[in-house]
Amino acid sequence: MLSDIVTEFSEHWLPYSSVVLLAALIGYVTKVVAIEMMFKPIDFKGVRLGKIPLGWQGIIPLRAAHMASVATNKIIGDLITPKDVWASIDPDRFASEIREPLMKSMDAVIQQVAASTQPEVWGNMPGFVKDDIRRRLRERAPAAIEGIMFDVGQNVEEVLDLKSLATRTLVYDKTILQRVFRQAGKREWAFIRRFGLVAGFAIGLLQLTFYLILHSPIVNPVMGAVNGFATDWFCIKGLLFHPKRPKKYLGIFTWQGLFLKYQDEVSEELADLIAAKVLTPHAVIDTLLRGPQSDRFFLILQQHIGAMIDDELGFAKPLVRVAVGTDNLAKVKTIMAEKVMAELPKTMSHAEGYLEDTLDIRHVLADRLKELPPEEFEGVLRPAFQQDEWTLISTGAILGTVAGFLQDGIIIMFAK
Repeated sequence: MLSDIVTEFSEHWLPYSSVVLLAALIGYVTKVVAIEMMFKPIDFKGVRLGKIPLGWQGIIPLRAAHMASVATNKIIGDLITPKDVWASIDPDRFASEIREPLMKSMDAVIQQVAASTQPEVWGNMPGFVKDDIRRRLRERAPAAIEGIMFDVGQNVEEVLDLKSLATRTLVYDKTILQRVFRQAGKREWAFIRRFGLVAGFAIGLLQLTFYLILHSPIVNPVMGAVNGFATDWFCIKGLLFHPKRPKKYLGIFTWQGLFLKYQDEVSEELADLIAAKVLTPHAVIDTLLRGPQSDRFFLILQQHIGAMIDDELGFAKPLVRVAVGTDNLAKVKTIMAEKVMAELPKTMSHAEGYLEDTLDIRHVLADRLKELPPEEFEGVLRPAFQQDEWTLISTGAILGTVAGFLQDGIIIMFAK
């Protein structure tokens, strides 16, 4: 029997060899397809029959909201907190960074507020008096900014919503979330593709042996399905996250889930992308001033602007209240706070260079990710691979089956 198999193979070695090579290709291609199906396309491609979608959208873009929520709850909730961010900012240095643009904006704000609330009084006021008012308010502005920063620091968890910032950014621009998982796993994806090629070749040898023994056209499609299914299953279920800690097998080699084995490198990649694309100084400032909790920041700002105006009026405050009315004085404070709030994004942008250096989110986050035990580090990335993983595995089986029929066709054409 063995001699018959050897004779048959030697007579038709080229088509039979193609079975093994094609099996290796199946192992490789199914891994490439599985990886790409996780990330692409960003938007759904296909048609819808009523409520039934016939097409595909990358798993990570499709589940962006859930994945972003899970990742940010872990990263922002446990590793980087608003208190950490704000505590690293020196109020004096920050005030000095925005001092010049703040002074310029204050002149414009004072002019707008005075002209809109007391146009006749302001219009008839001598120039040197206006200049003196502007000068004194400008002098008080830095102290008000420092006071605002102190109060924000005392209530930073209620004022600076970094979780909302991160989730919004990752969901709104799904390419960022896609890059986070693709870039973080670049070593792992390369290893899986190579593994698919080697495992497919080994299964191809077994497949050819079965075919030469059984000569059944069912062998190739069945083994092709086994190839695509088993190698995808093993890669997704076994290689990426298991075991969580290094484990010796057969007393010969040690293995650890790829993402956990390269935790330091993955941490660096994750931290780099999050610092560069998500928790940027500009985004942090924008969230403070325009985010879902910006109304609380405005209340702090309004309180300090009101106190600054009261301090400027000093003993004359009761007389001014009688002259312009209590409601008008409160209106002046509110309008001035609104005008300052509107100018702050442009004013505070001058401190972005300082914030990038002092916040150092990239290194802080990378160090804290590296310190996580493997069981917790898995929770940062694992959700991306739990969603629809059986769809990916099944796709591998389908591709393998199709390739098996192709192998049958090659044998029929060239070996019969």
